[in-house]
Amino acid sequence: MAFHLPAVTRTLLLLLLITGVITSTTLATLPTQQNDETLLDIPRLTTLLSPSAQLLLPTDPNFNTTLDRWSTSPLNSPRPSLLVLPTTESDISHAICYADSHNLPFLATSGGHGTNEYLSDLHGGVVIHLRNLTKFELAPAGDGGTVAILGGGLLSHQVMEGLWRQGKQTVTGMCGCVSYSGPALGGGHGTLQGRYGLVVDQIVSARMVLGDGRVVVASERENEDLFWALRGAGHNFGVVSEFTVRVHDVEENMKNWAWERFVFGRERLEQLYEVANGMMEDQPEYVNVFSSWSILEEVDPDRPMIVFIVFCNGPMEDCREYTQPIHDLGAVDHRSGVTELPGIDEVLNLDVNDPQCQPQGTVLMRGVYVDRYDIDTLRNWWEVFSDMLATEPAFANSICLLEGYSMQGVQVVPSDSTAFAHRDKRLLFSPVVGYSVVGNSTLDREAERWSKALETAAAGSAERRVYVNYALGDESLQAIYGRRDEPWRLERLRALKRKYDPNNRFRFFSPIVRDGTPEDTM
Repeated sequence: MAFHLPAVTRTLLLLLLITGVITSTTLATLPTQQNDETLLDIPRLTTLLSPSAQLLLPTDPNFNTTLDRWSTSPLNSPRPSLLVLPTTESDISHAICYADSHNLPFLATSGGHGTNEYLSDLHGGVVIHLRNLTKFELAPAGDGGTVAILGGGLLSHQVMEGLWRQGKQTVTGMCGCVSYSGPALGGGHGTLQGRYGLVVDQIVSARMVLGDGRVVVASERENEDLFWALRGAGHNFGVVSEFTVRVHDVEENMKNWAWERFVFGRERLEQLYEVANGMMEDQPEYVNVFSSWSILEEVDPDRPMIVFIVFCNGPMEDCREYTQPIHDLGAVDHRSGVTELPGIDEVLNLDVNDPQCQPQGTVLMRGVYVDRYDIDTLRNWWEVFSDMLATEPAFANSICLLEGYSMQGVQVVPSDSTAFAHRDKRLLFSPVVGYSVVGNSTLDREAERWSKALETAAAGSAERRVYVNYALGDESLQAIYGRRDEPWRLERLRALKRKYDPNNRFRFFSPIVRDGTPEDTM
């Protein structure tokens, strides 16, 4: 079918092509449900956007690289027909109104590291990529402190490094290459949470674009109910164009973080985590403990090893005193060093330039909360992980993460003050199945089967409690957003969803309203 465009429209299209705002308008790039009116409205949309905003269609050479996510698999990646790169808040509003007027789905993204399977439900439609919203300003707070005003497209390392240069710090996600906003909307665990709480606990206010294009402010004084939902279930309610967050002075005697990295084989698993249980009971607010299980080619190319890392905000002698019980176990390898806060992600191989931060092929990630290192559970989880690696060599890059942040600053915040429901849990266990192949249905089915088996093993017999930012999408709503002993949480979120997003426009990341499926609570 040929499109016959009016002369004025053809002229506008030509102008847009010349200026580079639109690089192609071939019919093949448009979703099949779009009609003549939609095609004509693409140049109209450009007239509403700011001069520096961009529209990209699939034939543009930059389309795929701009859209690239950590997992590039169709299992958990959106497949839009239009990319909008806004540079202003009003650009977001116009993009949402454009999608709404043509009944097109839309999704906002920034870092692109979520692996939720609901992302793949976006076929055609619009992705609004926030990467150009990089506002960064410090301002005085009403209580005499300081706040930072952060654009919704900033990455975590940009926030950490920008504040550090000015003698300030705040809680961000652990991984420098992920966005600031993604972790924040789901709670946000970070290095400084033992002192200051979660990422959501730093948010003073947020400017949000709702599903009808309206801009609202959510804070303790404006739209307080939305502010509650934003902090833990924010992916369901709007696009945050700008955060105002608390920042804290970097004390001179606390600038350095000492770290120690130990490597153990399977034979030390029970002893190591028994020791870790004891250490956790007296874990200071300035100490974080992480371990991972994976193949280390330089140690053993066939069997997984345990990497156990301790970070201490202070001098190495203080860290060594805390880690002495780990030293006593006789590690296969030991390394140590000192870094500043922005360098911690480099120690963890999570720096923005690290290969682990680049597109990985297919990644299935999950995250379950537990309260202690249950040795029987860990033993079973290890055996399932080892069986997977031995059965399917394609999954050799998979990893199991065990995150043990300090919790003092998290648990001092009242549990009912935000939508984040898991302040009582001290550990986060996360199996990650990764393989370089994309689009192999046989491997995909095997990966999904092993991923579920690993999650079940990691959770053990405890009530399933899931970190929304690591959720794969097949978990129950209660596991993600509620608790068995607090049914009011889901009830409140559903009521707020009806109020702020009645048409369920935000439904592509662990949605509270799951179209076509029961609203399960088990």
